[in-house]
Amino acid sequence: MPKFGKTTPLTEAHFEGFEQAFGKDPYGTKRGPDEGEAGRWRKFTRAQIAARSDNLDISWLREAEEEAEEGLVEPDDIAAAILGHLQAAILEIEALTAELDDQLPEAAE
Repeated sequence: MPKFGKTTPLTEAHFEGFEQAFGKDPYGTKRGPDEGEAGRWRKFTRAQIAARSDNLDISWLREAEEEAEEGLVEPDDIAAAILGHLQAAILEIEALTAELDDQLPEAAE
């Protein structure tokens, strides 16, 4: 996902994937096709919710990267995954800093 700002404005094209997943109906009255246990439009019975102590914090859609990282057991692999996340965080902080620098007026000399 690009970093949006002055040089990269948010456009309708950025919502195409969202519209494919959720539909173009702004009221959300249409549901996607039933894709079974792992599908986005999954139904839960009252008994299933009660079995979770009425906890509605249910998640079953996971990113492939998250699933891959859950299976890591070797210290080198775990360290590499952590390093990747830290490097991504640094890049995001640098992008944010650059955007803030562009927005701040120049200091009077």
